[in-house]
Amino acid sequence: MKRAPLAALLLLAACTASTAAPTPAPSPEATVAAPPALGTNGAAVPVLHWAPCHGPFRCAGATVPLSYREPKGATITLSVIRLPAGDPGRRLGSLFVNFGGPGTDGVGELTRFAARYPPELRARFDLVSFDPRGIGGSAPITCPGADRLPPAGSPLRQPDAFFAASAATGKACAASGALLSHLSTANVARDLELLRQAVGDASLNFYGYSYGTYLGGTYANLFPDEVRAMTLDGTLDLVANATGRPGREHEPVDVRADVAGAQQQELDRFFAECAAAGPKCAFSGGDPKQKFAGIFAHASRGPAVTSLMKTVDSALYQSGRWKRLASTLAALPSDPGPASPVLDPYVPTHSPGFLAVQCVDSDNPQAAADYPALAARESARQPYFGLSAVFSMAQCVGWPAHDADRYTGPWNRPRKNPVLVLNNRFDPATPLHNAEATAAELADGRLLVVEGYGHTSLDVPSACASAAVVRYLTELTAPPAGTTCAPDAVPFP
Repeated sequence: MKRAPLAALLLLAACTASTAAPTPAPSPEATVAAPPALGTNGAAVPVLHWAPCHGPFRCAGATVPLSYREPKGATITLSVIRLPAGDPGRRLGSLFVNFGGPGTDGVGELTRFAARYPPELRARFDLVSFDPRGIGGSAPITCPGADRLPPAGSPLRQPDAFFAASAATGKACAASGALLSHLSTANVARDLELLRQAVGDASLNFYGYSYGTYLGGTYANLFPDEVRAMTLDGTLDLVANATGRPGREHEPVDVRADVAGAQQQELDRFFAECAAAGPKCAFSGGDPKQKFAGIFAHASRGPAVTSLMKTVDSALYQSGRWKRLASTLAALPSDPGPASPVLDPYVPTHSPGFLAVQCVDSDNPQAAADYPALAARESARQPYFGLSAVFSMAQCVGWPAHDADRYTGPWNRPRKNPVLVLNNRFDPATPLHNAEATAAELADGRLLVVEGYGHTSLDVPSACASAAVVRYLTELTAPPAGTTCAPDAVPFP
């Protein structure tokens, strides 16, 4: 569920000034026995030749090692973009931005969102982003035919066919060769460290959304002495995303993060807000929660439950979609009585770029036999969303790559300044309890909560939170512990 807002609707964009290098062949000299390259291992700092692109932006290509175990070996080229600071005389440096995913390009997203950043940030920082390795214009992975693969089917009615279909994307991406084993977030963080040096900044300023918070947390522990200011917005639990805590290592990552619980919390808030809105909400007559149970009961008798829960899942990402959700639900048939056991659950599918990172970053059960007991438990605990969380990473089962240089902790290395952790009270993809966990795991996290519904501040704008972020990034003043902010909009105005 670690998606960037609206990322699925965007085309991957490449910077016109950069050309991705061919994927190198596997290196016979690379051995698993080599010690992990915790830092950049003496890799050369790339030289950036900026050229105009996308109107006011500047683009460049950055050459970095394919493997930081072989810093002078094969290389790849990253596509980098920069919006120069509007007030050079007051410039503080660069603010690197990652928009989430994984698998989301940074070049196209910065051109889309740069104008939405507060004027003070755009005046005082160069806004910088890049396509992470393996994505967009940065040596993209090769997965022939992956876009034409059939749906995976039902994990409960046809488990063998489901897991075979789920593994098909990985089999297609095996064509990427050695690149596929060097796409962990830790290696993206190493790239980020080289880019920090390449732009001439003495220390890093970083803003990460959703998956970008995991990139930020990884960088902050690989390179703790290089962090000036870091904002994590819509925050993953770092431990849960990597390995899980003791006793939970064999659960899928979204179960460890309790994404289903967060979705249920927000759905309950939708019911409450709808009832309070009265005629402004098309689903408000009677008890919305009870009415939805009847709709789910009707849909659970067949494959319609997949469409229903996909619609609900999308609407929870942004409360601005709640009016349309209410109208959709009001038009659906309803049955009295209990729901039937769901045999065709909604299981999200992911892009090759998402999987190429997530499947090497996170531990997930790797045998089909590991899933039935988990499915029964989570379906009973969270009838609406539990099955989706169990099977959401099924495409990682049998993934044909492993990155020996991924980072799994510790997460609490000392830093000069606190990390600002920003989260919505009700976020369906990165639950508030994940942000609370990460603030504690970092040991210096300062949590700011927006009392809104949806995923990250990009989907839940708040002038109060924005002002706090600006003050933190420019003055290094983090808000006091326990600070909360109101969102700028309500679901049913």
